[in-house]
Order: sequence, then structure tokens, then C-alpha cells
Amino acid sequence: MDKKSAKCDSYPWLRIVPRWLFGIAEIGLSIYLVLLFNANLGLIFGAFWAFSLFVMLPFIRCSRCYYYGKRCNTGWGLIAGFAFPKSDPIYFQAGYGLTIFLWPLRILPIGLGILYLRTGITFNPDGLFGIYLAVLILHRLYCRIVSCPICHQKDVCPVYNPRVLAKKSAVRF
Repeated sequence: MDKKSAKCDSYPWLRIVPRWLFGIAEIGLSIYLVLLFNANLGLIFGAFWAFSLFVMLPFIRCSRCYYYGKRCNTGWGLIAGFAFPKSDPIYFQAGYGLTIFLWPLRILPIGLGILYLRTGITFNPDGLFGIYLAVLILHRLYCRIVSCPICHQKDVCPVYNPRVLAKKSAVRF
């Protein structure tokens, strides 16, 4: 197997730390954008981010992943191994249906940014929405270029291959 197609059993910290930096920037900007619009909504949104990161994501995805209990490209496999029981990896794809509950984390700040652009509401005077979109795009590009090609889950992961969800699964519920 050549180096380019080799899969990683445990991601090195040098690949994880940039994901954390992008993630912190993405989360911080999204919460700030929502806080600028409405302080109460921003506090609820921040709490939802924390709940999503430390409970929902590890429970619905990480507990079914190859990297459960290991350093994945975000380090969350270690958290899942500590906090949740391992689920059957055959259901890895099935967990993606539940990610609909994570959609507000991106939809709300993007929707508020579009609202600002269309109506001229002055909650975002510094162009933070554009910076937020740039961070989102750079974060996804970093993941796709650096992390996804060496991931054990790439063959069944909709993040790497969106067509995976369209395939018929042998798993029936």
C-alpha cells in the first residue's frame, strides 16, 4: 500500500490542533453573530453548541466510528470512548440521519447573516458574516484535504462522499 492511500489508526496532534482552531473560530463567530442579533438567543445557541459537541455528536456518530476510543481527526473519539458505550459500527451511516439536530448550528448564523445582507439590520457592522463563511469553507477544505483521505471511515462517510447516503444499505431497521 502506498503512503498516499495509507489509512491512519490514530491521528497525530499536528492534524488535530488545526481542526480545533478552525472549530473554535467557527463556534465563536457563530455564537457572536447570534449574540449580536439577540443576547438571549445567543446564550441558548451557545448552550446548544456545547450540548451538541459534548453529548449529541459523540453519542450519535463517534460511538459508532472506527476511531471510538482513539484520536480521530477531531480528537472526539477519545471523548466518546470515555463518555459513551460503543455502538455497533455497522450502524455508522444510520447515525447521520440524526445529524439533522445539528443543522441549526450552521443554519441560524447563516440565516441571520443573509437577513443582515438583505435587510441591512445593523447587528453585524464589521463584516463578521463574511469572515464566518470563510472560516466554514476553510475548515471543510482542511478536513477534506488533510483528514479525510487517510480516514478509515471515508468509504462509508457522507462527509467525504455524499453519495454514500443514496446507496442502499444492507442494514434494515
